[in-house]
Amino acid sequence: MPSSEKNKLGRWGATSYFIGSVVGSGIFITPTSILNRIGSIGLSLLISLLAAAATTLGAFCYIELGTSIRRSGSDFAYLSYVKWRPLAFMFMVSGSVLICPLYSAIQADTFAEYFVQGLGLDSLLMDSSDQHNSTAAFALRKLIALCSVWLIIFLNFFSLRSVVAPFQLVTSVAKFLSALLIIGIGFYWLLFKGYTENLRQPFVNSSFDVGNLTNAFFAGLFNYDGWDVLNYGIEEISNPASTMPFAILSGMTCTAIIYTAINFAFFVVLSVCDIQNSTAVAMTFADQTMGYFTKLMPFIISLVLLNALNASVFMGSRYLYAVARERQLPSFIACVHRTHDSPRAALIVHTVFIVIGLFLGNVNELISYVSFAVWLQRGCAMCALLYIRFKHLPVHSELSFKNNLKNR
Repeated sequence: MPSSEKNKLGRWGATSYFIGSVVGSGIFITPTSILNRIGSIGLSLLISLLAAAATTLGAFCYIELGTSIRRSGSDFAYLSYVKWRPLAFMFMVSGSVLICPLYSAIQADTFAEYFVQGLGLDSLLMDSSDQHNSTAAFALRKLIALCSVWLIIFLNFFSLRSVVAPFQLVTSVAKFLSALLIIGIGFYWLLFKGYTENLRQPFVNSSFDVGNLTNAFFAGLFNYDGWDVLNYGIEEISNPASTMPFAILSGMTCTAIIYTAINFAFFVVLSVCDIQNSTAVAMTFADQTMGYFTKLMPFIISLVLLNALNASVFMGSRYLYAVARERQLPSFIACVHRTHDSPRAALIVHTVFIVIGLFLGNVNELISYVSFAVWLQRGCAMCALLYIRFKHLPVHSELSFKNNLKNR
């Protein structure tokens, strides 16, 4: 990939990509999927923290894999390295054609939904039950979704370090500020308005059913999904042995703190029933606390989604590039721009899959069908790490994260 260090991601650029991938639409739209299964505030927060701890352990494995095997493509690259090619090919098909494009499509579609809502066009178009208005609303959302995709793709046509990373960094800062706004409002209501009613019995109505606990834990893991984004483009990261541990561990720490604090802010202001009955908890929170400034919330969520969409496009395009380089897809997809070191062919192919995903209907249902494959894929990659250690396969051990820890 990049022939020059000037086009590679540094520590802060990599950290912004990590946070952008993990902190997506979920925390602002449906952050209480755990609460719906558990039934209590206290147990919900505990499950969320356990999911963060489990994700961090998984991230350690991927740090070692990424710094030891310097190939873009994440799981596909690692499974190919240990010659488990049937598994690699199977996951390649689901990842490059289905999972990555559909995640991007959902983010673009949700961006359009909230952007239209922020402009006030949603209520205008749906004032009538006229079929024409319904078609116009659908067309407007899809047009805005397509525009958001092409905006992000256009940015990714240029240098990762000089163009795309600054955009990701700025939107990550905006994401932090919006999160701090919600957290600040929640603690203001707690400390200065004395709203403690929802916190007096944090474990009341807790469900300890094994099925509910398991589903809640997987919902918590889904909230932190995207933590392997840097492994998809490891060749575009400067000095991976130090950059990846810094980006992933600092990013995961910040994300866990943000998620816990935002959920706590929601629990201070909103009752359990309010949260469980809301499909957009951030909007419900804003309606009760922000008054006139509630109108800003759709734009805040839209900015968060652009940030997450950029990280998703980075992941999906680099996955296609890595697969094409291994001759599993047409080789032209592995072409790289000479000046900007951008995999433009892979970006265009990824865009085609995203556009198809935008018109598949309820893509959220499709994502639920393939989520098991995602974790199966990661489990196989971790088994590959154990296989590498057991067989003592040659890797970049002198530069790896594991070796750095030993030297310290």
